[in-house]
Amino acid sequence: MRPRSDPDFSLMPTLFAPDQRAAVRAFGHYVRLAEDIADNPALARVQKLERLEALERRLDDEAAACWSKEAHAAADSLRRALAGHAVSSQHPHHLLQAFRRDVEGHACATWRDLMAYCQFSAAPIGRLMLELVGEDISRCAAKADALCAALRILKQLRDCEDRSVAFNRLCIPRQFLDDAMITPAHLRAPSAKGQTRAVLDRVLDGVESLLAEAAPLPRLLRDRGMAIHTAIVLCRARRLVRRFRHHDPLRERVGLAGWQRLICHWIGTVRGIVRW
Repeated sequence: MRPRSDPDFSLMPTLFAPDQRAAVRAFGHYVRLAEDIADNPALARVQKLERLEALERRLDDEAAACWSKEAHAAADSLRRALAGHAVSSQHPHHLLQAFRRDVEGHACATWRDLMAYCQFSAAPIGRLMLELVGEDISRCAAKADALCAALRILKQLRDCEDRSVAFNRLCIPRQFLDDAMITPAHLRAPSAKGQTRAVLDRVLDGVESLLAEAAPLPRLLRDRGMAIHTAIVLCRARRLVRRFRHHDPLRERVGLAGWQRLICHWIGTVRGIVRW
């Protein structure tokens, strides 16, 4: 299983107003728990689907039973947080729908399919946060969706080195492999060479286009904390793309160093404040 925390892209509750931080933490905990279920190699497919269904039922109904105290607490905390801030529960429901798709083994055939998948697996995170801080969804949603899709793809590409992760979880369209005349088995090689490297670079080209689309987002946001958070994440995503270009994700897990994350934190803070 992957680490429960993500130092590159985790939600940063301290950037938000004190009365919003509990909701941010509750949402982050709930999403991590659901993702842990989908990624757990010790669970059979039926067990994963049962747990995801139980987690979803508990979110809607306090009387529904989960398999552990942690699951009960995660769902209860998020349910109370959403109700307290009048935020729609459709966002975590969409995420759970994506996790069920992952467990069932569905893979994206084309880039368009991948973007449709990200509308459920990634966009709900940004949209819930926008709704929580009171932003105008109609003005910001498209750019937030693009940013969340880029982050989702980068997060999954970091797992190329982990041979236990199924191909459908890597956010690489099957068409890209077909065009390069390779198969998912090539992604299990010790290193990315030739057409395999070309496929990864093609995915990164798409990520860069998404980040370019999302670039104006910090300037559109009224909430300062959300603007800073978005600017930090944009900076880290751009740096991670550059690292992917120069490092082999089949040979090693590609991530940012602590000093790189810190630089982006300061750059993002300044840009988020002055809306640069």
